[in-house]
Amino acid sequence: MTNADIYIQKFKELEAVVRDMFGLNDWDSVTNFLSKREEYAPFREEIKYCQEVRNLLQHKPKIEGEYPVEPTDEMISFLQKTVDSLKNRRKCREIMVPKKDVFCRELSDPVRDTIPQMRNIDHNHVPILNSQGAVAGMFTAVSFLRLMADRKDHTMDSETKFSDIEKYISFDSHSTEIYSSVSGEMYVDELKELFESSYAKGKRLSMVFVTEGGIKSGKLLGIISPWDVLCAE
Repeated sequence: MTNADIYIQKFKELEAVVRDMFGLNDWDSVTNFLSKREEYAPFREEIKYCQEVRNLLQHKPKIEGEYPVEPTDEMISFLQKTVDSLKNRRKCREIMVPKKDVFCRELSDPVRDTIPQMRNIDHNHVPILNSQGAVAGMFTAVSFLRLMADRKDHTMDSETKFSDIEKYISFDSHSTEIYSSVSGEMYVDELKELFESSYAKGKRLSMVFVTEGGIKSGKLLGIISPWDVLCAE
């Protein structure tokens, strides 16, 4: 088998992987699709060149039984690396901070006991869970300040529970921050697009909840912050 035969075979494998993974139609150009994705932008010219070589090998007649060009080992290696990178795309479940390592509270927990503990976590966002283990709201330093500002005596009863201050922990109360729920099977590059889309709309996606079924009412499995996505690159 010549390099040209191997090259054609590898290119067909690349097309099959991309079409299956992204649901492309048979008439969609795989190389055009990849070249438009940000993670492949540095290799845009190489991808287009591979397409041109493949077209030459498959659509032009052989000369006395020989292919008009013979791809190099490096070209075949590039195709193989591209296929491998697609097959090994990381998923949210691989980069999330699992629930067991997340500082969470429940609606039935007292608010006052939570505040000192927030000093020991990397961020000041505390997911508040309902009895089914789903995220019912978010308690932050801003939530606390708003709560204190609305209380004339600036005190909080030791028995005050998160269920008593739902107005301050509801997602609607965070005007500049938004939160989203995703499935652990979502690819990290797709999640990155979700973060970028929120910034483009003038909103800050502060935290993503990985939940059962990828829905808001699903049981919390883990969390992902913008920093986690950045470190995953």
